[in-house]
Amino acid sequence: MRRLSQLIVMLTALQSAWVSMSASASAIEDAEQWLSEYVSLDDTFSIALSKNKIRFKGCKQKQYQLVVNQQFTKRFNVEAIVHYNKGLLDYGVLAQRVKSHEFEVVSWWDKGSYRVGVSHKIRPEHEISIPVAEVIQLPTSTTASVYFEVPLMEERHTLTVAASRESWKSDSATIQLPWNEAHDNQVKLQYAIAF
Repeated sequence: MRRLSQLIVMLTALQSAWVSMSASASAIEDAEQWLSEYVSLDDTFSIALSKNKIRFKGCKQKQYQLVVNQQFTKRFNVEAIVHYNKGLLDYGVLAQRVKSHEFEVVSWWDKGSYRVGVSHKIRPEHEISIPVAEVIQLPTSTTASVYFEVPLMEERHTLTVAASRESWKSDSATIQLPWNEAHDNQVKLQYAIAF
């Protein structure tokens, strides 16, 4: 019953927010503009809110990301990032819903021609809902990463190399797992162009 009343209150608040927003801009853009005007008093502190989504037959995914950036010196800044992800794979009886929350802190050192970052991320709530079982909560995940970012020929082009180690401990899962601890090492290469 408590969960139902929380859902009703949340839906009422969202409906009120939608009614108050203008039809020409999206809710995310309005929220980001309001946050920027409210807190960006100088260039050393900034907030960004973004929403990404993809949808095709049998699949829907959304990601919300709030980034708070504090620049301490010309060459050093810290970002605090909150992620909220949800997805739906809809194949009739095999439908499943996934939700996760992530909290990340990244320290960036700007060396002029490149940037180096060190991050720590925690994903404490990763849930899977399937029709044949209750909600399954997966183990808490922690990730340590090192980033190397280089601007390329143009300002808008960036190459990022990341090395990450993600770890899970089975004591935080809602189901019995055959292992106590697991690790995943990754190297990622990303080429981005800003439009």
